[in-house]
Amino acid sequence: MSKAGVASASWTSTALAGNLPRMGVSFESAVLTEDTEVTGPVVLVLWVSSTTEDIDIFATIRNIAPNGEDVFERGQQSHPVPVAKGWLRASHRKLDPSLTLPYRPYHTHEDRQWLKADEVVRIDVEIWPTCMVFRKGHRIRLDIQRATAWAAFRTHTTARTTTPDHVIHTGGAAPPPCASIVPGK
Repeated sequence: MSKAGVASASWTSTALAGNLPRMGVSFESAVLTEDTEVTGPVVLVLWVSSTTEDIDIFATIRNIAPNGEDVFERGQQSHPVPVAKGWLRASHRKLDPSLTLPYRPYHTHEDRQWLKADEVVRIDVEIWPTCMVFRKGHRIRLDIQRATAWAAFRTHTTARTTTPDHVIHTGGAAPPPCASIVPGK
């Protein structure tokens, strides 16, 4: 599997993705057997747990060429960018049910819902709308990562004394751990 880049909206993190350590997990489709268009808004529904009170989740959708390289588009100032990105702090996961749509979560940001150690919670991460044709022979990859500068994103009052363990869960009613997202050394 290809290296995942850092999850940030900045150009430098995208451009340097191949030179930075892996900081999350990736899910990659099979090789596409025909051109596939993805158009419109995207939502990533995750079930997560942590040993801390909060997690900053970043999601990046990437177009992977047959040779395993990222296929970048040109963004502002002609900088290379992936297909789409989204992010959410877990404590801001509360949704407004009257405004939320199946394809677009609407977060209230009114009060913080702190995580309890190892409690599994649902997080709906809005990913910016996109319009991309993934060519036959390419793959679609989803990178899920933590904040790159952990201390800068921490806002809770409990001092961190150990390395946090963040887990993405998959499965049925009591999903087993799928992958850990642990800060780099």
